[in-house]
Amino acid sequence: MIMNSQERLLLEVPLGIEAHRFASKFAAEQSNTAKSKQVYLNTLAVYAAHRFLTWLGVATDLKKSDSWQPIMRNWCNVADLIITDRGKLECRPVLPGEDRIFLPPEVIEERLGYLAVQFSDRLDQVELLGFTRTAVSGVIEISSLHSVDELIQELSLPQPVVFQQWLQGIFGEAWQVLDSLLAPRQLAYRSTRAISNKTTNRGEERIERAKRLNLGLLADSQQLVLVVSISPEENQEVRVIIQVHSMEMEEYLPPSLKLKVTLDSDSVEVVARDTDNWLQVPLTELPGKTITVEISLDDAAITEKFVV
Repeated sequence: MIMNSQERLLLEVPLGIEAHRFASKFAAEQSNTAKSKQVYLNTLAVYAAHRFLTWLGVATDLKKSDSWQPIMRNWCNVADLIITDRGKLECRPVLPGEDRIFLPPEVIEERLGYLAVQFSDRLDQVELLGFTRTAVSGVIEISSLHSVDELIQELSLPQPVVFQQWLQGIFGEAWQVLDSLLAPRQLAYRSTRAISNKTTNRGEERIERAKRLNLGLLADSQQLVLVVSISPEENQEVRVIIQVHSMEMEEYLPPSLKLKVTLDSDSVEVVARDTDNWLQVPLTELPGKTITVEISLDDAAITEKFVV
């Protein structure tokens, strides 16, 4: 929703000593006054966005952002903030009286979106004016900004897991190695009965990660784990095995627990019986396909999306 100036919700973030300390340090590294001012304002805008998102429980990484790297600050006009496991949010400063933002070429691509950050005259606080996902022309009209609520909603939505990132060794924090969630006896059972650990046809090791599940209706003692295994096959295909396990070897899955795997319009569903302690759905697909996994019990359900 595009908001006019009367409808726009004021989101004010104070700028304290630490924000100005970073800005002063980074600005002092520059070779001329204009560049120093640019870096000073960019740093304050990024820090304000970082502080606001931290209040909301959104994980950010200042130190890995380009705006926090000396070489990138010196050579480029960047005001990016890395949102953990999401990407870069560009936080562009807006001075009082300005009605549009001119973007430098280096920030027009590879961004989650653009957050307009307007400064007060004394630089003691900022107002988050609004958000837009795209800026193809390189110019953002302040009057065309969307509510910051759209940014918050977007960051609250679960992102699909991209298997190509796993093949590059990049994993989200929620996806852990198997032995951190499954008991030793459970791991031994998997290796002999559930899935082989042999190398693939291409000679590459199978990649496996696990994630704890919380359906909300189970007893505290009943712990479930989603296990996903991928391995490259011939003809660029990827072998994918989706499993749900009881965390402890001695525990069975709740009867009627369902594992449903959907690809395009086709789906496969398996249901736990009284003496099952794991469920499994295997498939082989080409890169680019989206897999939707739903684990459900009665009225509770968890959905995960994966991109092959």
